Amino acid sequence: MNLSLITVSYNTKELTLQTLETAIKEINSSKILKDQTEIFVVDNDSKDGSPKACEELLKKLKFPHYKVFANKENLGFARANNQATEVAKGKYIILLNSDTITHKGGLSLLVEAMERGGISEETANSKNSNPLDKIGIIVPTLLNPDGSIQNQGGSLPSLGTVASQMLFLDDIPFLGRFFPSTQHTGMSDFAFASYDENTPKLIFKDWVAGTAMMIRRELIDDIGMLDGNIFMYGEDQEYCMRARNHHWDVVIHPKAKITHFGCASSSSKNAIHGEMKGYLYIWKKHMPTWQLPILKSILWLGAFLRQMIYAIRGKEVPASIYKEARALLK
Repeated sequence: MNLSLITVSYNTKELTLQTLETAIKEINSSKILKDQTEIFVVDNDSKDGSPKACEELLKKLKFPHYKVFANKENLGFARANNQATEVAKGKYIILLNSDTITHKGGLSLLVEAMERGGISEETANSKNSNPLDKIGIIVPTLLNPDGSIQNQGGSLPSLGTVASQMLFLDDIPFLGRFFPSTQHTGMSDFAFASYDENTPKLIFKDWVAGTAMMIRRELIDDIGMLDGNIFMYGEDQEYCMRARNHHWDVVIHPKAKITHFGCASSSSKNAIHGEMKGYLYIWKKHMPTWQLPILKSILWLGAFLRQMIYAIRGKEVPASIYKEARALLK
């Protein structure tokens, strides 16, 4: 198998079916993917009939290689993906969210770049213009439903980069882009991106979103799978951190496109609280002990500022979510 595609579903039946249909259309149109791709659907105990519907669709489309896992409990994003990764046979594995639409070339261009390995390619970022060593993780350009570019990735977590994000330093007009941030928009990177199919310039990142993350098999053999101790949110940062620490490159392909609806399978409360918990876990696992109280202070202040801003604007729900988030940091 060239590619193993894994999608985790949780009460998103219609979106998941759309994800599978568009991915299969791309697979069947690609010489390097057709008949050389396997699909895994891992359902985390959905109550909307997702497993049966996915099984019926894959049979209807006569897709040759697939397996549907119907879990009896919600294992979370990382453990569910690992469940399929353990039996996957592909040279490359892509973790594809269940709320995505794959455009033509959205998968094949990623595989082609992996096959080249980055040896003859250069990054599009002006500060990272050196040839790549070895691509371990590559993702497509994510698009919003309106066609605009969806921000993803940023600098690896550190006290400075988290402070830049939580204290709005990266949002300062004109100056913000000079502050390394865990959630830096990086929009200027796309201005340097080359669309030359022969020698595309990839966009270097410290970490990228797990929305449509393609991973080289050798990387998994080197550093292992996603950290199953993270239920959801932060597992992509933690995984890219391990990859970068083992000298694997993490890049965005400017021409491969996938639309991501975002937050279709999770509430903003889950996302905000999950992000906080993710940072705390990453620090306990990877960082010096003395940094944890400082991190908590940064996160607490950032949550407090957001709570006040939303309260002043009369938005009670997000204000209460950030108030609850502060309680997680005690």
